[in-house]
Amino acid sequence: MRENFRDRIIAILIIWFIVGIPSILLSQETKEDEVKKRIQEFEDAYNKGDAKAVASIYDVNATHTYANGITHRGRIEIQKGLEEMLAGPMKGTQMNLTPEVIRFPADNVAIEEASFIMTGLKMQDGTEVPPIKGFCLAVYHKLKNEWFALSVQCMVPPPPQR
Repeated sequence: MRENFRDRIIAILIIWFIVGIPSILLSQETKEDEVKKRIQEFEDAYNKGDAKAVASIYDVNATHTYANGITHRGRIEIQKGLEEMLAGPMKGTQMNLTPEVIRFPADNVAIEEASFIMTGLKMQDGTEVPPIKGFCLAVYHKLKNEWFALSVQCMVPPPPQR
């Protein structure tokens, strides 16, 4: 009887090991997947015009320097700046972010190089501006199992000389 009980326990453990462990391992996101998820959250929130949701992705002490040269420091200032921009000159713009490279110099630090395309920007007279292409360099750090942007710097390269 004891031998039968032990055999059942061993069989259950073997089945759990064969079925359970691979599914647990496969369901875990990599660090790169986690950062890409945050980037997608940023893009989705920006495209909805939700400054608060965009700002929530930043660390409380983060900085963001935009392609136009404006720098905001701290999550509160970033949110206020985004609210002004998304209600004013950036109203209705859409952004497409493409992470090009993500590196991890430490377990809780990520460096992202991304390209972006912004559409929907209009001149003061209402004339639509052609899509703007640029690049961003972002440093993220992980706090309590969540990635936060710590420093973001974006730029738009000048047009080629003719």
